[in-house]
Amino acid sequence: MASSLPINTSAGPSDDIPTNAQGTGVHDTLVELLTKADLVTTLQGTGPFTVFAPTDTAFANAGIDPANFNTQPEIDALTDILLYHVVSGEVPSSAVTDGMLATMVNGDKIKLEVSNGVVTLDGATVTSADVQASNGIIHVIDSVLTPPVDIPATAQSTTIHDSLVAAVIQADLLSTLQGPGPFTVFAPTDQAFSDAGINLADLNTAEGKAILSDILLYHVVSSEVPSSAVTDCMSADAANGQPLSFTVGSGVMVNDANVTIADVVSSNGIIHVIDKVLTPSDTPNDIPRTAQCTGIHDTLVTAVIQGGLLETLQGEGPFTVFAPTDQAFADAGIDLAAVSQSELADILTYHVVSGAVPSTAVTECMSADTVNGNPLSFTVSGGVMVNGANVTLADVNTSNGVIHVIDKVLMPTATPNDIPRTAQCTGIHDTLVTAVIQGGLLETLQGEGPFTVFAPTDQAFADAGIDLAAVSQSDLADILTYHVVSGAVASTDVTECMSADTVKGNPLSFTVDGGVMVNGANVTLADVNTSNGVIHVIDKVLLPTATPNDIPRTAQCTGIHNTLVTAVIQAGLLETLQGEGPFTVFAPTDQAFTDAGIDLSTLNQSQLSDILLYHVLGAGVQSSVITDGMEQTMVNGDNVTFSTTAGVMINGANVTLADVATSNGFIHVIDKVLMPPEEMVEDSTDDSESSSDDDSGTLIWIIVGIILVLGGGAGTVLFLRNRNSTAGESKDFALGGLLNQLQPVDASQYASPQVQQTQQVQPVQQAQTIQPVQTVEIIEQPVVVAEATVINQWTDENGYTWRSMSDNSTLWWNGTEWQKYG
Repeated sequence: MASSLPINTSAGPSDDIPTNAQGTGVHDTLVELLTKADLVTTLQGTGPFTVFAPTDTAFANAGIDPANFNTQPEIDALTDILLYHVVSGEVPSSAVTDGMLATMVNGDKIKLEVSNGVVTLDGATVTSADVQASNGIIHVIDSVLTPPVDIPATAQSTTIHDSLVAAVIQADLLSTLQGPGPFTVFAPTDQAFSDAGINLADLNTAEGKAILSDILLYHVVSSEVPSSAVTDCMSADAANGQPLSFTVGSGVMVNDANVTIADVVSSNGIIHVIDKVLTPSDTPNDIPRTAQCTGIHDTLVTAVIQGGLLETLQGEGPFTVFAPTDQAFADAGIDLAAVSQSELADILTYHVVSGAVPSTAVTECMSADTVNGNPLSFTVSGGVMVNGANVTLADVNTSNGVIHVIDKVLMPTATPNDIPRTAQCTGIHDTLVTAVIQGGLLETLQGEGPFTVFAPTDQAFADAGIDLAAVSQSDLADILTYHVVSGAVASTDVTECMSADTVKGNPLSFTVDGGVMVNGANVTLADVNTSNGVIHVIDKVLLPTATPNDIPRTAQCTGIHNTLVTAVIQAGLLETLQGEGPFTVFAPTDQAFTDAGIDLSTLNQSQLSDILLYHVLGAGVQSSVITDGMEQTMVNGDNVTFSTTAGVMINGANVTLADVATSNGFIHVIDKVLMPPEEMVEDSTDDSESSSDDDSGTLIWIIVGIILVLGGGAGTVLFLRNRNSTAGESKDFALGGLLNQLQPVDASQYASPQVQQTQQVQPVQQAQTIQPVQTVEIIEQPVVVAEATVINQWTDENGYTWRSMSDNSTLWWNGTEWQKYG
C-alpha cells in the first residue's frame, strides 16, 4: 500500500497526477481510493496518462465510500473501476472526436461523444478539460464510470433487447457470447423482433432452435467491427458462414437494416443496435444496395433516399426496376436539390413495376403499369426499349427483384409513346412518319421535347401534291420543322393573335374564331397527347413563311393600332387590305389619332375611306428606297412628299418604326394622321377642259403602262382616282386582292421587322415627276378590265371557305389560291 500523498495547497502542472488531483480540493475521494487500491505509485510514474477524474460529489452520488473497500475482492473491484478511468497516453480534448473509442487501462473500451464542444463518455460530462500534470492530463468529470459487462449482460441492461437475450438463451448461445470474443453483434430491438413476426415459443423445438441459432449467428461477426471501420459496399462473414453487406450513407446499414445506435461497448466486444431482424441469405443485397454498388447508379440511389423510397425498395417485393445510369440523369438535366420529395417519388416510382419482369417476358407494344399507376410501353425490335429508353443491361438479379439498366430517365406520363410512335400508330400519318424519317428528324422528334406537332394527314400531303421522292432531305426538313413548335401547346392554350415560333425559326399564327386554325389550316383533331408533347391533326401542309399575318392582322395585334383597325373596318377596307397586295401602309398610332382629334363616329364611310387610303401605297415600299423630296401617289389618288434629312418623314409625319413586314406588304409606323388635300371642284365644262381631260387621261394610261411593265405591282393599278367626282362624292377604287382570315401576329414583330423582297417600288418612283396625273379626270379606263367583286363569303361546316362573285361565279380557297368551282 503506498503512503499517503503530502497535501499541497494548490494544483500545478509540475505536480504528478495524484499530487495534482489532491491539490484541487475536489478530488479527495479519488486520491483516497487510489491509495486504497495501491495505484498512487503507478500514476506517479513517467506515464504519460490521461485520467478522467470524478469529483468528490460524483463519488458521493454513486454511493462509493472508501471505507467499504477492505477485502481483496473489494479491492480488485475498486482497482477495475479506477483503471477504467485511465488511458495510457495523453488524450487532450482537442484530439477527442465524436464516436471515438478509447481503450482504458483495465482493457475495456469506452465511447467518447462530442456535441456542441462538450465531451461526454458513458453519461459522464467533462466539466474541466486539459488540466496539465507533469506526467499527463486530467479531465474532470461529473460522474463515476462503470466498467462494461459482457455482450449478453449489456444487451439485457438496455431494456430494448429482451427478445434478443431470450432468443440467445433459447438457442443455447449464452455461454458463447459470454466468451472472451471479441464479437460484434448486430442486435435487433424488441420492436424489430415484433415486426418480423418471430414468436420464440414457436421455435422451442430442436428444429426451431436450429433455425433460431442460424438466425442469431447471422447477426454475429467473430471480431470487433466498430462503425468507424465500416466502408461502403464492405462485406463481412457472419458466424453462420453467410455474408453481411454494409452500406455507409447517412448512417450505417447492414443488409437492409439501419444501425440506430452504434458502438455500444461491452467487455467482450461491440454491439450495434439495428431496427430489423436479418434474414440469412447468400445474396443479401437488395435493389437499392445492388444499384449502389454498381458504380453507375449513385444518382439513382441518392434519389431513392431523397424521395423517401429506400424502405419501400428494401421491402420483400419482388420488384422490377428500370434503373437510369448517372449519365442518364445528367443527360436529363435533373437537379435533385431542386426537386421536391413528392415529385421525385413520382418520377422514381414510374421506374418500378410490382413483380419480376425478366427481359424474356417483354413483347412488342407490351404495356406494364408502374407503382405510380402510369403505364410503361415496350418495344423489342432491335433490342428491348421502354418508353424510348434502351435497356443496356438486362436481368440483374437481387434479393428482392430484378434490375434492368436503361440509358434515359423516364418521365411519368399516361401516354408513354413519343410523337413519331404515336403518329405511326394512328393509321392516317404514314406519309408524315415517312417524311420525318426521310427528313432526318426521327431522332429529334423522339427527343425529350416537349414538342407540339401540327400533323398533316396522308390526305393533306396528297392534296398538296408533295411527292416525297422528289423532295430533298433539306427541303423536306425545312417543311416539317415548320410544323413543329418547341413546348407543349394545347388547343386550350391558343388565343386570338397568338404567335408561336417553329423549330425552323419562322412563326405560326393562330386564329380561334370558329375553331382553331394555324396559318389557314383547320385543326381537325386537337390535343393528341404523347410522351414528349402534343399532336394537333391538320388538314393542310403548311408552307414555311416569315410573315404569316397580313397588314390588318399585324396592326390589330400590335396593341397600338386599335383605332386604325377600327377605322379600316368602319371604312369597309378590311377585305381590301387583306388582299394579296403588296401594299405599303403608313400606320398612325392610337396616339396619333388622338392628337389629330379624329372622332370616327363623326366621319362617314366615304370620308374615312379617303383619309385611310391616303396612307396606302399600292406596292411594297421599303424605307431604303425612299429618297429626299420623293413624291408618291397614294391609293386615294393624292400625292405625298417624303423627306429623309432628319429620318424618314411623310408629309411632316415621322416614321417611328419602319419596314414591318407582313404577308402582303409593309407597315411603317407614323406619329401623325395624314390628311388628304382639299378637293378642287371645277364649274367649267367647256370643250377646252374636255380636251385637257382627254390629254391627261392619255397621260395617266402611259404612266399605268410604265408601272405595269416595270413591275410596280397590281395594287397600283387597282386604285385609280376618278377626278370627275364632286367634293361631296367618294373617291372610287377597285376592291381587289385576296380576302384571307385575319392572321394573328406577336407584337414582337415590331422589334425585328422583316424585309419583303418580292416587289420593288421602282416603277412608282420613275413616275413621280409626271405631276399632271394628279389633276386629270379619268373618263374611261380601256386598259383596266373590271374584276368581279365579292358579293358574299362564308366557311362551310367542313372548314372550306367559299365566295359568291358579281359575275355569278363561285370560288373556293384551295390553300394556295382562289379556284373557280364547277
